[in-house]
Amino acid sequence: MSELITAANIHLVIKKNNEIRDEVLAQTMKLQMNPAIMKVASRPQLALLILQGFGLIQMPIEDKFWSGAIFVKNGKIIPVLNTALPRANQYFAAWHEIYHLIFDKVSFDHFIERDNTMEERKAECFAASMLLAGIDRYFIELPEMDFVSKIFLCMSAFQAPYKAVLVSLYEYAIQSENETLAKRIEEVFDLEFEDMPQRFQNLGLDDSLVKPSYVVNASSLQERIRRSKATNPELNYHKDNEAFLKNIMKEISMITRKGDSYSRMGTGGNQ
Repeated sequence: MSELITAANIHLVIKKNNEIRDEVLAQTMKLQMNPAIMKVASRPQLALLILQGFGLIQMPIEDKFWSGAIFVKNGKIIPVLNTALPRANQYFAAWHEIYHLIFDKVSFDHFIERDNTMEERKAECFAASMLLAGIDRYFIELPEMDFVSKIFLCMSAFQAPYKAVLVSLYEYAIQSENETLAKRIEEVFDLEFEDMPQRFQNLGLDDSLVKPSYVVNASSLQERIRRSKATNPELNYHKDNEAFLKNIMKEISMITRKGDSYSRMGTGGNQ
C-alpha cells in the first residue's frame, strides 16, 4: 500500500525517492527505449494500452483512497483501475500498476504487509517519471499568477494529480535549494478542493481531467479469453476464465482499502 503523503511526511518521501532514483530512472529508460511498448505519444493513453494487454478491468469503486490494484486469484493476474476517481488519478495509478507488472520481482512472491513497502514507493516514483518529466522547466516558465493556479496548469499539461505534481516540484525545490518554493508547496500540499472542476474551467482548462470517468469495462480481459479460446479450442481452461470473469466483477468491489485475500496490491497511486 502506498503511504498517504502529507506536508508532514513529504521530507521522508523525498528521502526515499533519492535512495531509489537511479534504479527507477533506469527502468523508465528501459521501457521508453522499447519500440514494442512505446506505441503512442500520449503517456496516459499509453498506460491504458499497456494495461489492456494484461486484461485491464476498469470499474468505479467509491473509495477515494483506492486507485488501483493487481487482482490475483487462482493464478490469474489482472490489473484494475478505479474509475470513480478523477481521470488524472487513474492515469497515475495506471503507471503505478505497470511498474508492478513489468519491474516488480518481489511483491508477487511474498506476503505484503499493509504498511508501506519500498516496492510501492518505486511504483510511485516510476509513475512520476513517466508522467512528469520536465515539469520543473514548465513550472518556472509559467507567467505570474497565484500559486495554486500554476499547479492546476501543471496538472493539465502533464495529465497528473495535484499531489503528484507537488511532490515532483518539491523534489526540484530541494535539489535547487529553493527554500521559498519548498515552503510554498508545504503550505498548499494538504489542501482539498471540492470545486476543482470549476477552478479548471475558470482557467480555461479541460475539467474532465479532474472528474471521474465512471467507466465500466472488462473488454480487455474478454478479448484475452476469446483469443485463448480461438487458439486452443480443444482445451477447457478458457471455460474457467469465463467463469472467472463472471465472478470477478462481483468480487472486485471487496478490494477496498480495508484489504482482502484477493488483492496483491492494496491501493496504488496515492500521490
